[in-house]
Amino acid sequence: MTARRTKKATAKKATAKKVTAKKAPRMKAATAESAPAPARPPLTKEDAAAQLGIEQLRPEQEQVIAETLAGHDAVMIVPTGFGKSACYQIPSMLLPKPVVLVSPLLALLTDQHQKLVAANVPCVRLDGTVRGKARREAFERIEQGGSLLVMTTPETLLSAPLSEALQKCGVSLVAIDEAHCISEWGYDFRPAYRRLGGQIRALGQPPLLALTATAIGHVRETIVKSLRMRDPAVIAVSPHRSNLAFEVLPAEGDVRARVLVRLVKRLRRPGIVYCATRREVDMLWALLKRFRIPVHRYHGGMNATERSTEQRRYMRRGQRTVMVATNAFGLGIDKPDIRYILHYQSPASLEQYVQEAGRGGRDGKKANCILLYDPADREIHQALLNRSRIRPEQLFKLGAALEAWTDEQRSPSLEALALSAELGSRTTQALLSKIEEAGFATCEDSEIRVVDPSRSIEEDARSLAGQFERLRREDSRRLDLIGDYAVEPDCRATFLRAYFGEDADEPCGLCDVCRGKPRRPSGFFSPLAAPKPPERKKNDGRNRRGGRRGARRRSRGGRKRRGRRSGARPAAE
Repeated sequence: MTARRTKKATAKKATAKKVTAKKAPRMKAATAESAPAPARPPLTKEDAAAQLGIEQLRPEQEQVIAETLAGHDAVMIVPTGFGKSACYQIPSMLLPKPVVLVSPLLALLTDQHQKLVAANVPCVRLDGTVRGKARREAFERIEQGGSLLVMTTPETLLSAPLSEALQKCGVSLVAIDEAHCISEWGYDFRPAYRRLGGQIRALGQPPLLALTATAIGHVRETIVKSLRMRDPAVIAVSPHRSNLAFEVLPAEGDVRARVLVRLVKRLRRPGIVYCATRREVDMLWALLKRFRIPVHRYHGGMNATERSTEQRRYMRRGQRTVMVATNAFGLGIDKPDIRYILHYQSPASLEQYVQEAGRGGRDGKKANCILLYDPADREIHQALLNRSRIRPEQLFKLGAALEAWTDEQRSPSLEALALSAELGSRTTQALLSKIEEAGFATCEDSEIRVVDPSRSIEEDARSLAGQFERLRREDSRRLDLIGDYAVEPDCRATFLRAYFGEDADEPCGLCDVCRGKPRRPSGFFSPLAAPKPPERKKNDGRNRRGGRRGARRRSRGGRKRRGRRSGARPAAE
């Protein structure tokens, strides 16, 4: 018995070993199948475009992508909504090392990152809002290298952690979005952009792609010079789209608000109303709400949560609402069905006007671009520009502070120099970029050093004051051009094309001039009747609350009557 049991036990163990041996490979195979397979990189730009949902690339996109894949520098100047993003997204899927996108627009970075992740395109986003685990994972992915799109801001790219990570893995291409921000001659100068040229050189001088919607001659030259681009190919498309109907309506003083309300009530939505100041945004938002128009607002005085909520509500697909905003709204916003762009006040330049007007009609259908013109708007912008532009006396203070540090044979940081000059850090950075560009000082390893200590840096700084005076004259010239556009007797699209240096022979046939400047009736400018209060719903002469109480009283009484009919006697009996 004992021998038989031993044999049976031995046989069972052997059988179990065979079963385990047979099952083991199956378990391994199952594990391999359940793990997500790595994304197969596209072989051609057509495959990459299809992965992004693009059926056919435009000829200009094809040209830019070919230049970047060949390792050449390129400048792309195309209108808003033309498809600039594909020109760096597709190379990021084809090139062997990461492609870096630099943009000042957090909204654009967030939106593009979400869409690329959904399309299974390798990408990471790094900016001041990415923290903790997400930031660590982004750096880990960058260290792996390979085909990848790294989306970041100028400030983050200039930081040591990201710079070191990119130097280790290498970079195939750097794309600079909103490249006009590099030029102080442009309408949206950002000091951090002026330091990108040196930072890109530290990454091994990879090929560069500069992208913008608007850049006239000397702005293009500044972009090329500041980024130290090498004989770049320039691909430019007219900023004017044939589906945009430009119009100028003279509206001064109180008349302007009346005209705005009438236009907003009649024009097809969704639309955007741009104002020069936050105060005007708040005023118009309240006014349109009073007339029961579905309206949102957006400006820099609102906190981040409020701005995000208003933007999200406006951007919902199918929403036919109105956004009242300063120029803080719109950059990086992709809503194709905007039917009108209405400027309640004149913009500061034609570049800004064309950029903002280009946000309408991205679906190819007609969009109205209307400017309510009041010559007094020039004074508002002149005051805003005087406040934002650097003044010569600020340059003198910085030069004196830097000379004091040099006399002590010390190299200050940006913060220390700003403190000693009694200037803000952003103002100091802007001034320093001019001094650095002139070759009087350098900024390396967060330390500012004078190139030639034997020279007087204070005197050198004073010699640059004339440039700031030229900038002020350029500001005035741009404001004058807005007035010229408003009173232009010929086609408005032709005027805009000529300003951007393009052939302007054919009239557009859509603007108010081409259509014969239709006259508005006098009642269009007359005072508005106060909106009627909303009517309450009728309920057979009774309000709901009273009706419910009456019903309850009748119900109680009914129960007592039913009790008497069933034979119950009153208590008195």
